Amino acid sequence: MQPNFLVMLAEAEEHAPKISLFPDAPTIIWTVINFLILFGALYYFLYKPLLGAIAAREHDIESAVKKAHEDRVEADRLRKEFEAQVNNAHREAQEIVSKATKAAQTTREQIEAEARAKAADLLDNATKTIEREKLKALAELRAEVADLAVMVAGKVIEKNLDNAEQKRLAERFVAEVGKN
Repeated sequence: MQPNFLVMLAEAEEHAPKISLFPDAPTIIWTVINFLILFGALYYFLYKPLLGAIAAREHDIESAVKKAHEDRVEADRLRKEFEAQVNNAHREAQEIVSKATKAAQTTREQIEAEARAKAADLLDNATKTIEREKLKALAELRAEVADLAVMVAGKVIEKNLDNAEQKRLAERFVAEVGKN
């Protein structure tokens, strides 16, 4: 079997085309033409759309960055506005508390003044009432003392005086008692 195999190998070598490291000129030309067609197709169908997609993506990213910057600026503006509103609300609340405190103080002072005035009026009225009652009681007491003095004087003197004389003596007695 060995001889047959070697024979077959020798025959195959005789009929096989010669392979060279460098191809012939027509093959090189067709290879270059095929490569240029493939390159043109790839450029037209792949590279241009890819560049367009990259440019669109770049534009989208720039727009997003610009929008993010604008949003940050707007957020800062809104934060400052909110802080100003909070500070304004605090200030207004303090003003309201201050006004309420002043109003309460004024009301308290007004109520105290009215109470003092009413107390003074009540005291004045009570003093006047007491003075009237005192004068009335003194008048009644004088009249009673005069009557008693007339009775005592009538018993002491034991003489019958007329009414006019009794009244004059009683008034004199009352006047003297009133001075003491």
